[in-house]
Amino acid sequence: MASQLAPVLQSRHIVHSIPGPRSRQLQEERNSEVTSAFGAALPVFIDRAEGGILQDVDGNRIIDFASGIAVTSVGATNAFVQAQVAAQLDRFTHTCFMVTEYEGFTE
Repeated sequence: MASQLAPVLQSRHIVHSIPGPRSRQLQEERNSEVTSAFGAALPVFIDRAEGGILQDVDGNRIIDFASGIAVTSVGATNAFVQAQVAAQLDRFTHTCFMVTEYEGFTE
């Protein structure tokens, strides 16, 4: 499952001040549609991620210091993980392991 997108370069690169114009526009839309109880530490909207770099909608590339438990050890858009997810989606998308167990949970 190879991506048709050009790779995200693994370097920090700032094209626009943060937040950039598109992120500011999206923030205005967000503020009118989403409760202020949900906040974000960085005022950018991410378009893509690869490895340890996030690329925002304005073309800025920033280091991902907050990837979370799902990607912190393998990087974003890891090819092996993508292949495993695609294979799992052919079987089923989700079930609660505490209700009905499945073998993949223990792998």
